[in-house]
Parts: sequence; C-alpha cells; structure tokens
Amino acid sequence: MTALVFPVSNDELTRRADTCQKELLAANVKLTTPPVSRLRLQSIVPTGSKGDRITGARVTFSFTVEPSDCNTWGTIHGGCVFTICNAAGKIATAVVANGAKNIVSTDLTTNYLAGVTVGSTVVVEIECLRTTKSIGFLRGSIKDDKDTLCYVCVQNVSFEL
Repeated sequence: MTALVFPVSNDELTRRADTCQKELLAANVKLTTPPVSRLRLQSIVPTGSKGDRITGARVTFSFTVEPSDCNTWGTIHGGCVFTICNAAGKIATAVVANGAKNIVSTDLTTNYLAGVTVGSTVVVEIECLRTTKSIGFLRGSIKDDKDTLCYVCVQNVSFEL
C-alpha cells in the first residue's frame, strides 16, 4: 500500500498552527494565556485533500495539568477544558483553512467522562472534519496518560478568509 501524498508540506501546516497559537496568545493575554501557552504541538496529520489544498486534518497536542488548572477536588476544571478545546479547534481550523482570520467559535459542546489530576500530561486531539468558505466543523478528545478518554468536544467555528 502506498502512502498518501498531500499537496501541503508538514512544515507549512506546522507554521500555520504556530502562527494561530501566537495570535491567540496575543489577543487573550489575561484570560486564556496560561493553558493555551502550554499546548505543545505533537503532530498534524492531513485527512483529505482536493486539488492543491488539504480539506481536513487531525492536530494533536500535549498539555501538562498544573494546580491553577484544577478545581477544589484537584482535577482539571471545566473552564480549562473548554479553553483548551476552543484554542485547539481554532488552531486546527487555521491549519486547514489557510489564511483564516478572526476565527470565532459559534458552538462548542464538551462532555466530561473522567477527571484528570494535577501533574498528568494529557493528549488533546482535534480533527477539523471540513471547512466551507467561512465555517469549520470539528471534533476532539482529551485522553489522560493511561489513554483513558476523559473529555470529548464538538465545535463549529466561523472565520474570514
């Protein structure tokens, strides 16, 4: 079986992801900087292409949970999970929709299946399933260091090209 060849290099996809993360950090200095600044890009895997562009991608990050991310029970709080999913979804959209600006979540649903404790390193995987000229459709998950599915999310975003 031959490997799939995509029309956009992994270096270019990584550049798009890094640029979007820096823009998110610059725009949201107080509220979302701590968790967003600790998202570490692990991989970008294109999932489809059409002509000279990719049409979908799975973007994977790692994230280490710190005490400031946790609630009184010592597990990551819902607001932090929401922020991580929101930022990762925007970055995945920027990877697929080259040139996307002003990426705004129009819908984000998160489901909490299991808690994650301080010191755990989680894997955040977001897949941009499809984009139109101004909307992105995404789904994602957060798994703990034992590969337990802890959180899932579904997200729609709006953007300008």
